Amino acid sequence: MKAIDKILPWVFFCLILALCSFGALMVYSSSVYVAERIYSGNQYYYFKREVMWLIMGFGAMALMYKIPIDLVKRMAPIIYLASLLFLIMVFTPLGVTVNGARRWLNLGFLRFQPSEALKYSMILILAWWYERVKRESGSFIKGAVIPACIMGMGLALALAGRDLGTPLLIAMVGGAICFAAGMKFRYIAVGIVTVGGLGCYYIIHEPYRVKRIMAFLNPMADPLGTGYQNLQALMAICSGKLTGLGIGNSLMKMEYLPEAHTDFIYAVIGEELGFCGSAAVIAAFFLLVVIMWRLVSKIDDTFCRLTAFGIALVIGSQAIANIGVVTATLPNKGMGLPFISYGGSSLLFLLGACGLFLNMVKNKPKVQLTKRSVVSRTSAR
Repeated sequence: MKAIDKILPWVFFCLILALCSFGALMVYSSSVYVAERIYSGNQYYYFKREVMWLIMGFGAMALMYKIPIDLVKRMAPIIYLASLLFLIMVFTPLGVTVNGARRWLNLGFLRFQPSEALKYSMILILAWWYERVKRESGSFIKGAVIPACIMGMGLALALAGRDLGTPLLIAMVGGAICFAAGMKFRYIAVGIVTVGGLGCYYIIHEPYRVKRIMAFLNPMADPLGTGYQNLQALMAICSGKLTGLGIGNSLMKMEYLPEAHTDFIYAVIGEELGFCGSAAVIAAFFLLVVIMWRLVSKIDDTFCRLTAFGIALVIGSQAIANIGVVTATLPNKGMGLPFISYGGSSLLFLLGACGLFLNMVKNKPKVQLTKRSVVSRTSAR
């Protein structure tokens, strides 16, 4: 088993490289028509930008792989405060409104969604806090109230930008980190009820979210309106049958399917590569998460273990959420498929997080490897 554990980080890296390469190919295939129309015949527009972001992303991955873990620990509160500042800046003239939601920040040289940074900064700050109070992680104040306040600040700012999907994902990942760190289940239960209630409130008080839920429950009720995207995605997947129409032969990407190269790229994969290709993508993500889980279970350092655990949860949860939306098993949340969907800053942060994950796995001088599972509860002393 030791020999297998030594090669797992390399397998993890190769899987990411394969998913990113496949994603670049599918971004080109799914965006060619919309790129030609919007950018005066430049069918390679999105593909070139995807490759550019991939290059920067792997650069960020290399940087985070080499950065000293002690520096990351010291910087965790600063990184979290910076992400909160970026979320506040969204409501200044630097903020950009897209599809009625104010979620983007334009810094001139870079345009990104601050909630993407919040995903990983939240993981870092929670891991940092629980390392400091690991002997009191089951207490009410230090183990529950303070972590809840930490998460609450970021989630409130993200919700203010009319983004619900990402805050729900962050709340779920944050809750799992708290549980793995030793928070008592009764506190977790209170958090689940609170987040669930707030989620229902935000859905009910936004008509477009109610329409999304209704479209999910019955897309045929409004096939040319709210149910259109869901139905087109299902038609794309069904038309692919077993082996698909072939790379580049999708019909739905001819602007019949909105967001074909971003949130709904999995539908194009199903159409062009069929059930075999779709299943292969799911298998790749499943293998990736299993490998991450195995690697996380070997880390003994509290900060590194919880951070790596959180990164694994983000990747796995977002993949499930995206595929669930495209296959009409979950309501539309506006999340891309990790490593595959077209995206700039999201891909940059994701690959940087993967570099940090590998850094924590290989950091043997300060992170002793044991057989303890990440979900082993830390008893409060």
